Amino acid sequence: MISRVCVLGIGVIGLPTALHISKFYDVVGYDINPKAVENAKEMGLNSTCDELPYADLYVIAVTTSINKDETPDMSNIYDVCNKISKINPESLICIESTISMGTCRQISEKFSLIKIVHCPHRFWEGDVVNYGIVQPRVFGALNDGSYKLGKAFYEKQRIPILEVSLIEIAEMCKVTENAYRFVQIAFAEELKTICAGLELPFEELRNACNTKWNIEILEARDGIEGHCLPKDVRYLWNILKSPLLNGAIKADEIYKKLKREK
Repeated sequence: MISRVCVLGIGVIGLPTALHISKFYDVVGYDINPKAVENAKEMGLNSTCDELPYADLYVIAVTTSINKDETPDMSNIYDVCNKISKINPESLICIESTISMGTCRQISEKFSLIKIVHCPHRFWEGDVVNYGIVQPRVFGALNDGSYKLGKAFYEKQRIPILEVSLIEIAEMCKVTENAYRFVQIAFAEELKTICAGLELPFEELRNACNTKWNIEILEARDGIEGHCLPKDVRYLWNILKSPLLNGAIKADEIYKKLKREK
């Protein structure tokens, strides 16, 4: 039975996640950043940056990143799972952070954790009304026991879930979504660069193309910034070594360089 939930990482994603879960469960937030803890307390969430609290279920919403060699950096995930394994190895672990494929099984083997599900977030702080915590999400489980507990957890929160047959599909889903978006934007940037060389108005061409029912060329702004898209396209590239993804990454780099030189 799940009576207490701990959300690890109470920043941009974790804080609204914890606040939503607190409508249905007793929740405590955990973060190594004292400012994040203070902010959470001001929002009414019981939080700490001291020792990891005991809980029946842990939701992981910590940041993942890229190493200097552009390989996925899962050190934050490993660190918190190591802590969980010492506090309550029998707990259910719900990983909502973006992770590289194979991470869940590696964590299970390394720390002897047997109850793991992956339900990557789709939260967008730019429009929390339409793209907040409660929206359709992909859900994968390590085994049947994890599946039953995890499904009940998300259903109680009224979060619609699409169940996939392998946890690796859930892991791949988030990075694929963001890599797809990255490629779309990079194509628009490349097209805008081509138009500049041909002295054609990019927006007029874009709008003309977008009158076709199955075409949606995106805007080309100042290059692909932020944390998620540049990171996640590299997560997928590290699996596939895809020339398409590599081309999109290079196209964005060239586009941003040209923007800076203007």
